[in-house]
Amino acid sequence: MKNLIIKNIGAGLILVLLAQSCKVSKDYTRPELNLPHTYSTVTRDTNSDTTETPDYHYFFADTILVDMIDKVMANNLDLHIAAEHILATEAVLKSLKLNYLPEVNLQISAGVQRLSKNSMTGSFAGSTIFQEYNLAPSVSWDLDFWGKLKRQREEALANYLSQAENRRALRLQLIAQTAQAYYNLLSLDEQLRITQDVEESMQETFDMLQIQYSVGDVSSLAIRQSEAQLAETRSLIPEIRASIKVQENALQTLAGSYPAEVVRLGSFTNTVFLTSSDEGIPADLLQNRPDVKQQELLLQAANARVGIAKADFYPSIKITAQGGLNTIKTSNWFSIPASLFGNATAGLTQSIFNKRSIKSSYEQALHQREASVYKFRKSVLNAVEEVSSSLSNIEQIKEQMVEVKNRKSALDRAITDAQMLYKFGDANYLEVIAVQQGYLQAELAHTMTTQKEINAYIALYKSLGGN
Repeated sequence: MKNLIIKNIGAGLILVLLAQSCKVSKDYTRPELNLPHTYSTVTRDTNSDTTETPDYHYFFADTILVDMIDKVMANNLDLHIAAEHILATEAVLKSLKLNYLPEVNLQISAGVQRLSKNSMTGSFAGSTIFQEYNLAPSVSWDLDFWGKLKRQREEALANYLSQAENRRALRLQLIAQTAQAYYNLLSLDEQLRITQDVEESMQETFDMLQIQYSVGDVSSLAIRQSEAQLAETRSLIPEIRASIKVQENALQTLAGSYPAEVVRLGSFTNTVFLTSSDEGIPADLLQNRPDVKQQELLLQAANARVGIAKADFYPSIKITAQGGLNTIKTSNWFSIPASLFGNATAGLTQSIFNKRSIKSSYEQALHQREASVYKFRKSVLNAVEEVSSSLSNIEQIKEQMVEVKNRKSALDRAITDAQMLYKFGDANYLEVIAVQQGYLQAELAHTMTTQKEINAYIALYKSLGGN
């Protein structure tokens, strides 16, 4: 008996070793991507040591903005929802990580049965009352001979990590939204200041025209034109203030707070970014994007499902054992060794006919894996397109900014000259009104172009998978 037990243990160990070596499916390998060497007109820097975009603490120069983003990261409700989804997936992962271990259960039962005296069994039995008491641990072990359990763990891990990348994508989106909303707010502040300054200048012109009209130097037409221009400019002020309030409320909502005033700097003309991201960008930075990582993880999960489906073609091996105490009287329940019992079985199950369900599941898993390959490649393609578009957008905005600044400088000088010439009678009121209107448009255009440039850099930061 001892030799038989040793042989059985040895056979079991050999079986376990074989289980570790048998593979019916292939491990994951990344598809060929053929990343480009250039983004638009910017050459890929293959010698760059850059491996990831900087954390937002080291990207944005405005400490008030950084504090606002910290608040959003801590309190945003969508982030909390995503975190709970990750924890739910983690619970599944913890279970599947141990699926290679045997399952152990403890059964404790007590039962009584009364037979009918008129039944066949009762008529022959000496007693019609039977009792049974049982205390029996049981063990069940599915041997991972074909790697099915391993692939299940791989799938669960990939799904868990993809949920984490989904949360990181949401986090990155919130960083970009917060930064854009904050600088949009500063832009609106600047637009309000410019409009109020021009409104004050137009009021002075209107007052001067009224004096001249009273002495007959100008006609009523001049008064009406100046008055209409002043009213048009004043109508912009409440519109800008309403936009400021909407932007403040949006920022507070991102931070999980009720509507309130947002503290910010007085101007966005100061240094905005601590680092520049438009030069020396290696294409390998795309692997930092959470959407690209997520699609690759989903591809890994799909590859694992192919292995799971393929393992179903092969026989499953299961070992079960049970032992403990069993008796028909409570007084003898713990009488050892008389009440001891035990049994052990090992079984192999091979599917013969299952209405093609195994083959269909395998074919479905293959097609889903191919679809995941295309989704992964599409995510990389979209990432390259976003980076290229962001770089091109920044380049074009820089060229536009040169001309916007030239126009602004010209009208800065023109409005001073116009007011001076009008006082000395060398310019008429129509020229003054035209210069004031042009000055307002130029100042607003400069502010909005600056805002566009800032948003373009934020978009580039997001497209590179910033942290």
